[in-house]
Amino acid sequence: MDKGALMGAMYHIQNAIVSMITPPGIFVILFWVAAFYTGKYRKFFIFGGILFYLLSTYYVGNKLVRPIENRYNKPLAEVKDADGIVLLGAGAYTGSSNLPVAEGSFKRVVYAVMLARKYNLPIIFSGANNEIRATRETLHEMEEGIGFKLPEVSEVEFDRKASILYPDSSANTIQNAMRAIDLFHEEGIDHPKIYLVTSAIHMNRAKPLFEEYGFEVIPAATDFRTRSDICYCFFNPSPEGIHLSYVAVHEAIGSLRDMLKRLFRHK
Repeated sequence: MDKGALMGAMYHIQNAIVSMITPPGIFVILFWVAAFYTGKYRKFFIFGGILFYLLSTYYVGNKLVRPIENRYNKPLAEVKDADGIVLLGAGAYTGSSNLPVAEGSFKRVVYAVMLARKYNLPIIFSGANNEIRATRETLHEMEEGIGFKLPEVSEVEFDRKASILYPDSSANTIQNAMRAIDLFHEEGIDHPKIYLVTSAIHMNRAKPLFEEYGFEVIPAATDFRTRSDICYCFFNPSPEGIHLSYVAVHEAIGSLRDMLKRLFRHK
């Protein structure tokens, strides 16, 4: 084995060891240690350790999320008569000294701004109060730092192009759709055609909700979190892996909840 291959092998071994003695890997070890010292619940701890290990690997998280993301992982088609862009917030780090929007939210903001500039369309930002403040601060920093400028408008100026509007805050995707459709109705647009900007994993749930409220949705997904390649490190327990598994389960539960709400609403 040459020196480069040896160093590569040592790197992967070191990563595997570190991943098992730090969270979440340490909890897998604790499950299996508990299985060794218990009799009655041994099978439970063995199964729990195996399940937790699998869900905490990037490989499994990637497998759970990738089929959902791939539905929207395609070039965006230009639509000539779109009425605007609806941008959904995705968290904020309050107290940050710069760029306070969360990672996924930052990608959404940048992508929405790119679309607004390219197609000369207004952005309607929909999110919680802290997300509104964080997005305002981030866009202001972008203006000062890289010379980018996007006019901020009020509801009475909504017909301006390549601008951003912040309606009242909303707490979830349903409220996002309700706030946005009310704004378009006030402008006399009954069935608005919009680019909907959100994370690819969230688009699967957001698109049908917005369509239910009367939107014609052009999905503009971003913030892709999965990969098409593979490496040894994908099989190590990691925060990224367990987060992907969490996101997949969270979106599945959300989709089921929304489906049940629609079912009972129509009865």
